[in-house]
Amino acid sequence: MNYPNNLIIHIITRLEPGGSARNVIDSAVYQAGAYKVVLLAGPHKGEEQLTLALPGNAKYLEIKNLVREISPLKDLLSFLELGKIIATLKPAIVHTHTAKAGILGRWAAWLYNFKSGPERIIIVHTPHGHVFYGYFGPLKTFIFKLLEKFTARVTDHFIALTEGERRESLQQGLGTAAKWLVIHSGVRFSDRPYEHAKRGLDIPKDEIVIAVVARLEPVKGVEYFIRAAAQLQARNLDKKLRYLVVGDGSLGAKLINLAAGLGLWGKIIFTGFQRDVFKYLAATDIYVQPSLNEAMGRTVLEAQYMKLPVVASKVCGLPDMVKEGVTGLLVPPGDPGALAAALESMIRDARLRERMGEAARLWVMEKDFTGHTRFSAESMNIQLEKFYNRILKVSSD
Repeated sequence: MNYPNNLIIHIITRLEPGGSARNVIDSAVYQAGAYKVVLLAGPHKGEEQLTLALPGNAKYLEIKNLVREISPLKDLLSFLELGKIIATLKPAIVHTHTAKAGILGRWAAWLYNFKSGPERIIIVHTPHGHVFYGYFGPLKTFIFKLLEKFTARVTDHFIALTEGERRESLQQGLGTAAKWLVIHSGVRFSDRPYEHAKRGLDIPKDEIVIAVVARLEPVKGVEYFIRAAAQLQARNLDKKLRYLVVGDGSLGAKLINLAAGLGLWGKIIFTGFQRDVFKYLAATDIYVQPSLNEAMGRTVLEAQYMKLPVVASKVCGLPDMVKEGVTGLLVPPGDPGALAAALESMIRDARLRERMGEAARLWVMEKDFTGHTRFSAESMNIQLEKFYNRILKVSSD
């Protein structure tokens, strides 16, 4: 089978500021050198800035009815629009990203394959984390599990960000092991020097800063970070502590009120959304990732690059990102007591923090078979290109 147009269509639910969107944009920019690339996404206020990076060989199209929430009418309209675009462009590969876009996009591509006979599109899906726990209530989770299992049947290949994500997806019956490949999300680390970072935030140099960078949504577990902070303050440790919450989201006001109610006013700083998270990581002594579900955790890698020890939830892909006892500590999700205990052990031991931070930087900067650092955007893009070339060659033989 020949693919004369050499076109890849990427479909993602929203280009919101975050790991999955940056991943897709990075991939589209890199792939535009060898392929034609079309990026389809639902409307989002931040997309203008994100899509400015697209070169001339890549195009962005908005799918106006593609939204994260379940909406039967909008979902149907999105499905029809995706199907129309796919039928018009006839891509070699449809690569879907995230849950909603993944379901609608894969079925739209399957319908084209069903109608077109030998002109078959290769269907690839990157979940960027599953939704099997931590996101929704029991009913909605059950519905998504059914949809994902059903849609897995029409998927040719899956790409997981971590071995943990791959393993848990297979446990849920999504495809076979032969269909899954692990490619880490590419992270662009900052080489910018951040001198006097604490002073720039009006934080005294002798205070130990504990930070989380996350969307303020339930799955990110920031509530448990705040409750752990309150427990630490109640223990009257012989240390001055300061807490940073970097990010925004639907729980912003609720979390600010929670912190005030727990007596943390003046000890905790809510920064809102920040494009330059390294500025805040440079002022940090301990990084926390309290997520209830996390496929990879890009900010965990950014923190380790900045030589920070990490305390993270033992969920999905985080144990692949934090080397227990070497670069950080892992704790049960949703357990502020366990989180506080792990943090206290680091607060009391400056040498432990320094040793883990140094080990973290070395681990993150190790090179893989591509010749680039293992979590770099360059490594991700080289692996993706090799994967695309392989599946296109196999399909054309």
